[in-house]
Amino acid sequence: MSYPLNLQSLVIEDDEGAKDAYKGIFETIAEDYGDLPFSPAPPRFAFSYEEANEYLDSSKIFHVVILDLRLPEKAKLPPMDGIELGLNLLARCVDRDRYPIPALLVISGHIGSTEQTRMQETVRQGFYYGRVLVKTYEGLEDEIRRACTAALRYCSVGVHLRDAGDQQYPIITPREEDLLRRSVLQQPGLIGLDLDWWSAKRFPEGIKGSSTALNPWTKVLMGRYLLDGGRGASRLTFFKLLAGSDAQSVMESARHVEHKLTHVKLASTVSAKSTALIVTEKVGAQDARPESLENFFRRARPEQAYDIAGQIAAQVQQLGDLLPESRPLKAILWKAHDGGLLRDQWDRFGGRKVQQQLEVDVDPITLYSELIASEDKVRVKERSLVHGDLHISNVALDFGAHGAEAYIFDPGGIAQDVAGRDLAVLEVSVILHQPIDPDILSQICSVLYRSSDPLGKESVGSLVDPVGRNIVEFIRGLRGAAGAWNDPDVYALMVFDFALIQVGGLAFGSSGNKIQDHRSAVYLLAVAAEWYQSLRKLSRDKGRD
Repeated sequence: MSYPLNLQSLVIEDDEGAKDAYKGIFETIAEDYGDLPFSPAPPRFAFSYEEANEYLDSSKIFHVVILDLRLPEKAKLPPMDGIELGLNLLARCVDRDRYPIPALLVISGHIGSTEQTRMQETVRQGFYYGRVLVKTYEGLEDEIRRACTAALRYCSVGVHLRDAGDQQYPIITPREEDLLRRSVLQQPGLIGLDLDWWSAKRFPEGIKGSSTALNPWTKVLMGRYLLDGGRGASRLTFFKLLAGSDAQSVMESARHVEHKLTHVKLASTVSAKSTALIVTEKVGAQDARPESLENFFRRARPEQAYDIAGQIAAQVQQLGDLLPESRPLKAILWKAHDGGLLRDQWDRFGGRKVQQQLEVDVDPITLYSELIASEDKVRVKERSLVHGDLHISNVALDFGAHGAEAYIFDPGGIAQDVAGRDLAVLEVSVILHQPIDPDILSQICSVLYRSSDPLGKESVGSLVDPVGRNIVEFIRGLRGAAGAWNDPDVYALMVFDFALIQVGGLAFGSSGNKIQDHRSAVYLLAVAAEWYQSLRKLSRDKGRD
């Protein structure tokens, strides 16, 4: 989105007699700029609620909007009692996502009829420049001049997004670019952004709830702020764009994690109704672009992969203390599973055939049904805070003199939860959320889930593929840490649970998940179910002994 610098304005006013006064003010301001291309154009006028709605529904760009609150419903009618129509238009201006409005002035003689604190907050958060003023012509020109200057400042912010090469990503919407611009303008001495893609994920409404209908995407960019005066660029920074409905909880999570992990530093937050932006600085010794965990697996040695898993687990451990609890077994499972949908996807992608090929007796969907019907309780250790969204894209790596250093970032809705859930989610993610040849995946799963021997250093010996060896060693490191927090069957249940979530997500197509191969998700669910069942039986047998 790039607005032209020729400023376009809309005046929404109940008094047609004020038209000449406004035209004169804008002509005076235009004279200040002479022949420059950003001279304000003559304003458009709407003298009723109906006319204003037509403008706001149109594809016209407005840099500056001036809004009176008391309006007639239609042209040539007297103003209606009350200010509901004006407040409705204010909400329309705030929600104008296709053509965000940089500057808005509420100028009305009926400000006293509003809940002023709330309206001030709405105007302040909804626009780069927003002011609420009592209607008077004294000083009006100066207020409009300041709004025009603010709109020009907004349009002058440069946003450069690099091509993603052979990777495919969604577009950056006008509202998302609006938030990026406002993030620049929040901080003195910045003039633009140089950005590159890091990750993107679409959450279908059926998975996350109806609140994502306005914006189902979470997009993460990496880049730098550009400094004024030719002073170069900032440190590398992550820019997370997400649904506005999720913003408050995610912002609170980021603030909590900022106090726990030294490499997380919250730099900026900007919110709109549909979308929000959270900016976190990349903190660390290296200023080079970090590497993704997926790329790391393609060039690392197995011992490096094991070490990185330990670093990640140590950071998860720093998030919160261990707390002993007793939970119903079914309470460990995700509450939003849909048994019918799971069965449909299991059958749709050949679950029964996989079961026959593997010669396993455990039907994952039947096992799930048994678990949610069970009244069994299990003693667990919970962590007072968990990351909440620790998948393969939320780990980055720096490389220095002492080798690779991993850091987790971009937390989800953190809360108290069973210790090790973050690591279980990451285990499933590194298997399903990167391209792995089906034969290699089968070998990985055979070592991780079907071997009767404990997972040891020698486990990678049967794997020739270097990526497969690294994945197994990485997961061995995760499980080694998780084993100090909870019994193996508890961890296995959480792996099974997240595998169920992945299979349920297949109902929404490739846009609803990061699964590289749908059949792999069904295969992993089958072996994870068998693995959990065997560990559960072993735990029960030990309990009887």
